[in-house]
Formats: sequence, C-alpha cells, structure tokens
Amino acid sequence: MTRALYIGLGLISVGLAAIGAVLPGMPTTVFLLLALWAFSRSSRHLHDWLRAAPLFRDAMTHVDRYHAERSITRGVKAIAVGAAWTSVAAFFYSRGLEPSATAVILVMLAMACTVFMALTRTADTRRS
Repeated sequence: MTRALYIGLGLISVGLAAIGAVLPGMPTTVFLLLALWAFSRSSRHLHDWLRAAPLFRDAMTHVDRYHAERSITRGVKAIAVGAAWTSVAAFFYSRGLEPSATAVILVMLAMACTVFMALTRTADTRRS
C-alpha cells in the first residue's frame, strides 16, 4: 500500500513537472525532486526512467546540482516561489476570500515552498 502511494505521488509530480517543462512560469525542478524522491522509495524502474526522460534533460541539471551541492539557482527559486503564490492568488481571485480547507492547504503548501527555498542554499552559477 505504501509503495502504491509513493508511485502515485511520483506520477502526479511527473505530470506537474511535464506541464512545467512546456509552460513558462510553472516550476519543473521542484516536481522532479519530489518525483525522484517518491520513486526512490517505490520503484527503481520509474526512477531510472524519469532520470533518462528527454523532456526533463535541462531540468535534470538543476536536480543534479541539488543532489551534489544541496543548492538551487536563484532563478529556480524565484519561479517556484512565484508559481506557488500565483496559484494562491488565482485561487482566491476565482473563489473569493471565504475560508475553506482547500484554501488553508494551498496557503500552507505555498508557505512550505517559500520556507524550503529560503532555507536551501543558493547555487553559485558564476562557477563553471
């Protein structure tokens, strides 16, 4: 059962990463990190498949940097945090300011993204 949950989380994250790979402003790297983490706990085959997927070749450089240095570039951080809070704004714009469980969860996820990005070291992209 736990394995199926990890695979489900990984597949949802891959779907969101795929959207991010083709839509500007939607993060890709964060969803790839989440998918790789979930697949590392559930399916070596899916983990290897995702690492080799041509659609994510560029984003994998950021993933590899994160794994090697535990750092994320300033641009990736800005896109991730911007997309998280844009989602919150779009939700409230479309639904109004009435409190709901969905609103609370969405705000908490945006806050978690912001805190994670703030606590993660910023990559020095000046090095070669």
